Amino acid sequence: MSSHLSSDIQIEGDLNCSTDLIFDGAITGNINSKGSLTIGQNASVKGDLKAEKAVIEGKVNGSGSFSSCRLSPTSVITGSVSTISLQMEEGASLEGQCKVGKAKA
Repeated sequence: MSSHLSSDIQIEGDLNCSTDLIFDGAITGNINSKGSLTIGQNASVKGDLKAEKAVIEGKVNGSGSFSSCRLSPTSVITGSVSTISLQMEEGASLEGQCKVGKAKA
């Protein structure tokens, strides 16, 4: 089961989802998903992201914390990313700090 918010959605404030989320709209606020999170190609996010698994296709201005993350060729991220596993496709843009791997004890 997943939720899909299309490109005509504009949100000011935080968004929390207990299932998988596909977000293709605009948000000024944080997104927290208990499942997987897809930031669609048309999406614009000004805030932080937190999810178990993430696929970023759109624009994000903020930090992200994930177990696994895939950056598609259309993704543009300005901010930090912290993840155990990162897949960055050719054309993806990441400007900021990136931490990949498990934290050392």
